[in-house]
Amino acid sequence: MNINTKGTYTIEQDHYVLSIDYTYYYNSGTYEQPPEADMEITSVELNGMDITDFYWDYVDDTLHTEVWEYAQDNN
Repeated sequence: MNINTKGTYTIEQDHYVLSIDYTYYYNSGTYEQPPEADMEITSVELNGMDITDFYWDYVDDTLHTEVWEYAQDNN
C-alpha cells in the first residue's frame, strides 16, 4: 500500500500561529522490500509570514519529530 499525502501541522498559541506544510510518503513494502516512509517540509509560516529559510537554518531539529509523528498519525 502506498500513501502520498500533503498536510499542515499547526501550533496555535495566544500570540502566534505556526503552520508547517509537509508531504508525507509511506510504502508498506513487500515480502522482499521493507516498509519505508519519508517526509518533506515544504513551507513554514509564522502568523502568515513565510519563515521557511529561518526554519531550516535554526528550528528544524526541534520540531521535526513532532511534525513526523503528526504526519504518520494523520495519513
